[in-house]
Amino acid sequence: MKRHLQNSCRAVLRPIARAARKALTPDEAPITFDWHLIEHGVASGCNLLLPKNQPITSMICSGEYEAEIMRFVNKLVNANACCFDIGGHYGYYTMALSVIATEGAVHTFEPVPDHAIRIQQGVERSSLPKTRVHQVAVAKECGEMKLRFAGEGSDDSMAYLDEYGGVDTEAAKVNYQQFRETVVPTISIDRAAHLHGTPDFIKIDAEGAEGAILEGGLQTIPTAKPRLLIEVHGIHEALHCSDVLNAIDYQAILLSKQKTTLPVLWVHRSDTGAIEAARSILGTAPTRFFSR
Repeated sequence: MKRHLQNSCRAVLRPIARAARKALTPDEAPITFDWHLIEHGVASGCNLLLPKNQPITSMICSGEYEAEIMRFVNKLVNANACCFDIGGHYGYYTMALSVIATEGAVHTFEPVPDHAIRIQQGVERSSLPKTRVHQVAVAKECGEMKLRFAGEGSDDSMAYLDEYGGVDTEAAKVNYQQFRETVVPTISIDRAAHLHGTPDFIKIDAEGAEGAILEGGLQTIPTAKPRLLIEVHGIHEALHCSDVLNAIDYQAILLSKQKTTLPVLWVHRSDTGAIEAARSILGTAPTRFFSR
């Protein structure tokens, strides 16, 4: 009885506390975007709409952003590769993959409308005719799902499909309280491969939906054996990806000494070329983990 009363009180007081906290917290200035030229790094020469006066913008333009990982991407992606960028956000990976796969194709899947529009404008401004931007979420199945994302004037990289729950961190839960909702179309990797070509390289950054996305590719991935660069959000999602990929004879390779789960390169055990590419950059045999 006492616990029930406590829970009822919390339920009543929670929105009041939230409103008070919002009233006492100064509103942040809305983030604005402007054109920036990427001057160094793999995506050098491309143009993107990026937030003004933000540290990450300087890092992207200078080539510092994801520089260590990009060394591997440059080695792992061939000029004629078909690439899927799942979760485009700013479009940096889209640009980098487009520059590398000059004779192939790049397909970016981004469900947040503002993100998708900015990436598309960057593709056009950068004259990348073999790159396509699809305003759709990649999921386990084709259909529709509820997308939760930050409002206008924010710089949100945390949008997530409600069915998969997003990222399980305290900071995320605080941010999620302010998110709005919309319904977006979804597509699976298998369907995307049927429509756009079999992928040789897939990058996935989908805020906790990575394992489910892989489950939607179990016709394509075991046969095509694409190289997978997966931004894994937390140990539970890492284990989900491991369960899916170990079952189809994939192994995980550690690319960075500082990170053990973010991001993770997954390659088929028969892909000796990927192992040698990693070895050539690391200077030693790569560490393999999440193995059965």
